[in-house]
Amino acid sequence: MILDRLVAFPESRNILRLQLWATPFIALQAAVFQMLPVLLRSHFQANEWETVISTSAISITLVLSVIWNELYRRIGSGRYLTLLWISAIAPLAGIALCHKAWTSLVFIVIAATGFGGMQPLSGDILRSCYPPAARNRIFSVVQMVTQFTVMVGTYLIGLWLNWRPDSFRWYLPVGTVLVGIGMWLLYRITVRQLFIERQQARPSEPLRTSLRRVYHNMLTVFREDSIFRRHETAFSIYGLGWMICWALLPFLCVDKLNLTYEQVARSTQTVLQLTLLLTMLPTAYLMDRLGPLKTAAWSFAALTLYPVGLMWAYDVNSLTAVTILYGIMLSGVNLAWTLGPIFLARDASQAPTYLAIHATMVGIRGLIGQFPAVALYRWTGDLRVPLALAVVLFAWGSVIMFRVDRDRRKGLTIVPVPEPIPVAPPSA
Repeated sequence: MILDRLVAFPESRNILRLQLWATPFIALQAAVFQMLPVLLRSHFQANEWETVISTSAISITLVLSVIWNELYRRIGSGRYLTLLWISAIAPLAGIALCHKAWTSLVFIVIAATGFGGMQPLSGDILRSCYPPAARNRIFSVVQMVTQFTVMVGTYLIGLWLNWRPDSFRWYLPVGTVLVGIGMWLLYRITVRQLFIERQQARPSEPLRTSLRRVYHNMLTVFREDSIFRRHETAFSIYGLGWMICWALLPFLCVDKLNLTYEQVARSTQTVLQLTLLLTMLPTAYLMDRLGPLKTAAWSFAALTLYPVGLMWAYDVNSLTAVTILYGIMLSGVNLAWTLGPIFLARDASQAPTYLAIHATMVGIRGLIGQFPAVALYRWTGDLRVPLALAVVLFAWGSVIMFRVDRDRRKGLTIVPVPEPIPVAPPSA
């Protein structure tokens, strides 16, 4: 039991309850975002370029995660959450006032810039408020609550849009208020004594200097660690394939299959989140045996079937079946996405740098992956052409990841584990 691990931190019980209450409210942000590309394409009659901007906005703006992290280290939790709500949550309510695709898109892009802004605070709560023995389980429970909320929330949004196509003018403002309630509950955690006592000193160096140091450290690690560099190459090639499939999904659902909002939500997000929930534990056991690199390699290989399935999906039921298979294959990638960089970090203190590089690469491939895919679809008029390219990319990424795992194991049997890569320390 998780609570058994919190005996040494009695205050942690109350904090965990607050966090579990806050999580569903905050997860509504992701549920809302899942349906926005389809809403743009179907209701606002967005063109191909407007649609792909909506699908790529979150991925591209993940490059701002480092900036959000540095801001969090400098200002109090209350001011940080207020800034995050104003800049990244409130703009979603602006879509309710829009009648054209491009004006809606402006608010979507603004809101997407803060999608990674919650991670610094969530990670700090996990580090400060729970004993080490309980953190992994608490993280898993929070993730399960998040996925369950996204699953149910996306489906309810689809039902509401089916009933009233303009219902987004109601649920988006309501959603911003509900996410704000979740942020307020997190703020209540940050004023607890247990959290305050374990706060790290705020940096004394200017923000520009700190960002320059962070990016310097990222480039140093990327240049010096060849195994990690090849790991990121494999993940980026796989990621380009994933970006192609994600970019084309609104066109498949709206243009080819003519699905309703409820059918889109049910066949793409609801069953996906349910599958990920059900496969989380078996995949974790599999990763314990294979390790994150080999698990990722096999998952990349299995995911070659996903774009093939999308090619031949002909109705809501066939798309649902493809999504279930996709969820089974994606569960390994989801765990390896976080655990792979941590596993490869040469020192525990360097794990945040490795994860920062990993998140930044998502933004880069979001920029270069989705737009060419839609251009290829627009040029050929056939979804199968860019989807065939996705098959090749998944397979290519798998081959590279298998070789990375092989070379890493071979290197460990020949030479001792390398020393941590020297990075510039913060001034405070």
